Amino acid sequence: MTSIHAQTVFDAATAPQKAAEAEQLAADVAAFRKAGGKVQVLGTTGIDKKGISRRQVVEGGAERRKAAKAGKP
Repeated sequence: MTSIHAQTVFDAATAPQKAAEAEQLAADVAAFRKAGGKVQVLGTTGIDKKGISRRQVVEGGAERRKAAKAGKP
């Protein structure tokens, strides 16, 4: 890739800055857990889109998806 294809960003974080931020975040999470905090890890289960449009998936809530799965309009 040449400079024509990518615009230079002057305020982007450098590798050492990113490493320091990652280290700080890991320390913060460790302190949170040590204090009794719990981190909820969300799954990657997909949405069954057979009875629902893409727009409804993006905008909709759980109730609309449940109704679509049950075959209700």
